[in-house]
Amino acid sequence: MSPPAGISAGDVLALAPDEAAARAARATAVPSSWSAAGRDDAGAWGRYIATAAEPYEVAVDLRDPAFRCSCPSRKVPCKHTLGLLLLVAAGEVPEARRLGFAHRWLMERAERAASAAARRAARTDRDGPVAGPPAHAEAAPAGADGAQTPARRRIGAGSGGDTGPPNRRAMERAARVRAGLEELDRWLADRVRAGLAAPELAEPATWQRAVARLVDAQCGGLANRVLRVAGRVGTDERWHDQVLAELAVLHVLASAGGRAGELELALADAVRGAVGYTVARDDVLAGVPVTDCWHVCGRSETEENRVVVRRTWLRGAHSLAWALVLSFAAFGESLTDDLPSGTVLDADLHWYPARLRLRALVGTMYSDPRADPHGPPPGSIESSLAEAGRMIAAEPWLERAPLCVTGCAAPVAGGRWVLTDDTGSLPLALGFRRVPELAALTATDPVVVAGEWSADGFLPLTAWAEGRLVVL
Repeated sequence: MSPPAGISAGDVLALAPDEAAARAARATAVPSSWSAAGRDDAGAWGRYIATAAEPYEVAVDLRDPAFRCSCPSRKVPCKHTLGLLLLVAAGEVPEARRLGFAHRWLMERAERAASAAARRAARTDRDGPVAGPPAHAEAAPAGADGAQTPARRRIGAGSGGDTGPPNRRAMERAARVRAGLEELDRWLADRVRAGLAAPELAEPATWQRAVARLVDAQCGGLANRVLRVAGRVGTDERWHDQVLAELAVLHVLASAGGRAGELELALADAVRGAVGYTVARDDVLAGVPVTDCWHVCGRSETEENRVVVRRTWLRGAHSLAWALVLSFAAFGESLTDDLPSGTVLDADLHWYPARLRLRALVGTMYSDPRADPHGPPPGSIESSLAEAGRMIAAEPWLERAPLCVTGCAAPVAGGRWVLTDDTGSLPLALGFRRVPELAALTATDPVVVAGEWSADGFLPLTAWAEGRLVVL
């Protein structure tokens, strides 16, 4: 059995009002939980067998789309309508004769749409072309003065308020994203086919065209990543390896983003975040927090497309969990100093949905940031690199991983420096300019150093030496 043309699991999940609804929808998309599920060209319907005495009656107008469910949820669409649509997308809902409640609802919608179309046609004949709702839009009841008044929720419809235009926009965005990802994958294949020595790779226009297409497709996360890859071309003798590795990561994200609906939910959330989908702040703060004493380990800033991005790294004193708090400011504007490096605070942290719990928001703060003379609990270089490796294995597109180690700075061949202990060493990033200061701090004894690990090496951000804080 094949699904109706144009409906995919990714399109369905794009309709979810929040991540919680998307997760719950997966649990309802089980054929054994449905009775008399069916579909035709216009709609889909079924009865969801819940814990209530009566099953929930669910119907979906596939043309708009619009939804009807007898459950008490206020979310539109609710998890039951999303679950039914996931079954439709998977081809697990057969064509069948409509159930009575679904037939009445779909016919009422069709009649109202036909009446609205007739009224628009009459106005067009009389006054010329006018703007009006789409052919399948729900017509709002007319007031006494002939003006349109807001449509009321149907009694007993539960989460069945019709939200055609917003949901249509969500599906249109999903289609744009999918087309943008397909085009990106073709562009990547062309780059590899032409070879990294091709002259056009050094031309900014080659990359700008790809960036512009991703921006048009609302894939802002990937657009910024392509810009960062373009900045690596010709920078040093290793740039070919670096660019090829980044092109491979972009291929992974383009492939995964195009079939996010087939992925495990936490992985799908991570892919969507990397592509450029955003999660509302209120939805993140609605999640279950982790309460801890949080060490502010350091922060770094970069500029992306005239926007300053600040990364602030926190480490839980008891949970040992890492958290990344991002803040943004337009170029030329200043960022607030809410989380100074080298401080500690008691607070709730809420994580964004992803396979790797890393990016977070600070919720309730139970204390103001206070001085942190000794820093977070450090690990050995070996154990810290193993932890970073697990992070990258969970999300291979992760560009930076946090580390907190105890070590000494030491020179190696070729003018490079490393941070070393008895278990291993970390090459310092070439962009790190305060090697002499770090070497002086560690001349006699190892110190606690927190920073970012990336393909460029380890970038120290903060050090604690004998109760003294040094922001690097």
